[in-house]
Amino acid sequence: MAGDSKAKVIVYGATSFTARELLTYLDNHPQSHLFDVILSGRNLQRLQASAEKLEKRHKIVACQLDDQEGVKNLISQGDVVINLAGPFQRHNAEALISECAATGKHYVDLTGESQWLATEIIPKYHFQASKTGSCIIPSCGFDSIPSDLSVYLSLKTLQQQHPSATITKSISFFKVKGSISGGTIESMKSVAQIPPKERLRSEWQLVNRFEARPSTPPRFVYELSSPHLPRRLIGGFFFMFPFNRCIVRRSWALSQLHPDVITDRALDIDEESKEPVHGQDFTYEESYETGSKASALLLTGSVILFGILFFGSRVTRWLLLHLLPQAGQGQDMEKLKKGNMAVTNVSQTTLDDVQVITTCKAQGDPGYIVTNYMLAESALSLVLPPPKGTSLPPLAKIGGVLTSASGLGSVLIQRLRDSGTMEWESRIVTGQRAKVD
Repeated sequence: MAGDSKAKVIVYGATSFTARELLTYLDNHPQSHLFDVILSGRNLQRLQASAEKLEKRHKIVACQLDDQEGVKNLISQGDVVINLAGPFQRHNAEALISECAATGKHYVDLTGESQWLATEIIPKYHFQASKTGSCIIPSCGFDSIPSDLSVYLSLKTLQQQHPSATITKSISFFKVKGSISGGTIESMKSVAQIPPKERLRSEWQLVNRFEARPSTPPRFVYELSSPHLPRRLIGGFFFMFPFNRCIVRRSWALSQLHPDVITDRALDIDEESKEPVHGQDFTYEESYETGSKASALLLTGSVILFGILFFGSRVTRWLLLHLLPQAGQGQDMEKLKKGNMAVTNVSQTTLDDVQVITTCKAQGDPGYIVTNYMLAESALSLVLPPPKGTSLPPLAKIGGVLTSASGLGSVLIQRLRDSGTMEWESRIVTGQRAKVD
């Protein structure tokens, strides 16, 4: 840790709307005596104004990300960076990632920009970070922790009882009460500005050695029935699925890498703490739960129409952008706290009569409130002692461009449980298989 016994957490983009809840959460965290928070961003005056609204006093470091020496100075003062300044490619998050990878510091963010990760971040920094012990873990919010850790927990639950079994098919149904954030719209805008012929659309884009494999095609309606579920699950296309599946697929690939193959460094790895390992055959799907086929078809049709209007024409995109939330904008905090999310994941396994059902629930708007809890606890997972009975996955002790499953695993799940911000449950069921239509 930098400087003294306390961990140093740098929050870059500390003046953003999303940062307000995150900084308040960190200030009131029960382990706040174990870490210090450094507020950083481009504008000193705005940083000072943000700092004045907080209960605790924090160090402030203004830094432009095109100032290489300034970035080096900033990163030298911390142990982990929480980056809120998106869209991340446009706002030069690579400057923070590059310095963290070079110096062995850790980095987490909220990006949903898969093309940027595939073409700029993973090829440049995965190997370097693995040599310095730096954990670069993007997408540590609503995209894509519920998706990634639901599959992780399902697999872990399965292999604790059946060590040689693996998951063959997994589907998550999302039920969300919340709003779309201005940051999400900005990320979509960044994708729209990429020439259509250059856009990557494959679920394998974050796993280079499997590029040639076909992606699982989306469906208009998703249906799943099981005697082990309280209701029949019916849903339409979930707009976050194209990105979430890329993260889940990267976790699938990274789970199959043994530490001895990756590094010759001596690592202190607890052999009793077995991390789950995927098999070769695995498919993942997502759906937004609607309750009926008609509403599912309506949702899917609406998403398709929006996609055509937003990504297909500059004129219609310009019109839509004037109607959608802008970056930095948000709703009334009381309304945001009334939101909620629930995810039900059902996974089929290599054992005919064995399935795993995993659920996660949280109170608060997923994109504005719950995402901050996930992001904050992701960063703290990397620099604070793990909860009792947990340990970080071996890849976290090596480093690289990782995922929440491959880099944080059960430590993050337990931290979210202990904080009271998210409920995670997973159980094995036997007998009649769930029927997916």
